Amino acid sequence: MRRVLLLVLVPASLVSASCYPRASVPDTERTLASRELEGQRRTTKVALHVGPFFGDGSKLLASDQPFEELDLLQTAAQEKITPPRAERILPPGTPVRVEKIEFPTGWLIAKRVVMTPRYHPWVYLSLAGEQRPLVLVLPQTLATAEDVRVELERTLGLGDTAAAYLALPDAQRAAVARKQLVEGMAPQAVEMAWGYPEKKIIDRPARTEAWTWPGERRRAFLENDKLLRWEPTR
Repeated sequence: MRRVLLLVLVPASLVSASCYPRASVPDTERTLASRELEGQRRTTKVALHVGPFFGDGSKLLASDQPFEELDLLQTAAQEKITPPRAERILPPGTPVRVEKIEFPTGWLIAKRVVMTPRYHPWVYLSLAGEQRPLVLVLPQTLATAEDVRVELERTLGLGDTAAAYLALPDAQRAAVARKQLVEGMAPQAVEMAWGYPEKKIIDRPARTEAWTWPGERRRAFLENDKLLRWEPTR
């Protein structure tokens, strides 16, 4: 009998804020997260879209997901508000500095620009040559400092993340820099380009894998650790 393994990966940043209640983070956990993470120099593990931070022109939004897939802000009628189009892509291995971890409190929510995901935790990053801070929007469900660290590790690493990216064949490296896929990519290259999937269905005897990203708008199919095809193809 063939055994098929289903892995459901739940990167918190991929969970719509409208579906889950906001977690209450104890002050001790907030202090611990700030003490551990703020000031760290990290590098991007995957390619990140960067663009306007909704209605706040003083900041930039960074995400491994296409902006049109993000569900971080809604109207009163619970209709999704999509941020403006991304303006650039940061390739894997880009150095950044974690400047601040900011958890939403009543005072901060009131202080933040209304047309932003005010009820989410934010991670402020500094990027060389960019005056505005980049903001990673974290899920509302994070409740501990460890949750924050694990979530941050999805996109930002402490080691030399550039080495694996630079070791890719030229065509694959160029595709990752555009957040696109090309046939024959290894799993790590697929993750660099499209970010980590939400779900993996692994058929070990057949050596095949089917990866799905949030909303099933993107899928990738691998065999023998090589990318065969993907949807959408653009």
